[in-house]
Amino acid sequence: MHRIWTAADGTSVVIRPIAPSDLSLTEKFDSELSPQSKYRRLLSDRRLSSAELRRFTRIDPRREIALIGVVGDPGDLKQVGVARCVDDVADESAEFAIVVSDDWQQRGLGAVLLSDLIDAARLHGVRRMEAITMADNGGMLKLARRLGFSAQPHPGEAKLIELALSLV
Repeated sequence: MHRIWTAADGTSVVIRPIAPSDLSLTEKFDSELSPQSKYRRLLSDRRLSSAELRRFTRIDPRREIALIGVVGDPGDLKQVGVARCVDDVADESAEFAIVVSDDWQQRGLGAVLLSDLIDAARLHGVRRMEAITMADNGGMLKLARRLGFSAQPHPGEAKLIELALSLV
């Protein structure tokens, strides 16, 4: 999957699978996220380690899908978002996550990335997508509901919401 999406301001965003060569883009992307976006990404204030960042660019295509959005010229690319899911083969579900850079939030990129991820997961044989998000993450909750996800309080933690979408 490789496509170009045009934002309302005319900026072209390339949506494509992540690759090992994207490590430096991913490191810079992670380092530029606001503390709030980092917290919502990991549900903690810890930073991603170098090993985790390498791991995020070297996916196992049998179990994982990771799509990134990049802008700029080939010699000067910038990652502006990522959506990924990991397939749990045992129950045909996949846990997903999405992060959009702070300056690209509320511009439609999240919807494009998550929609493309849903399509790719469906083609991959995933029957259900799931995630946990913060109850105060209004942008994610609005996006998830718009794309058909159910949202239920997490049974063990009032500050968390469980999202789920059947793909069959």
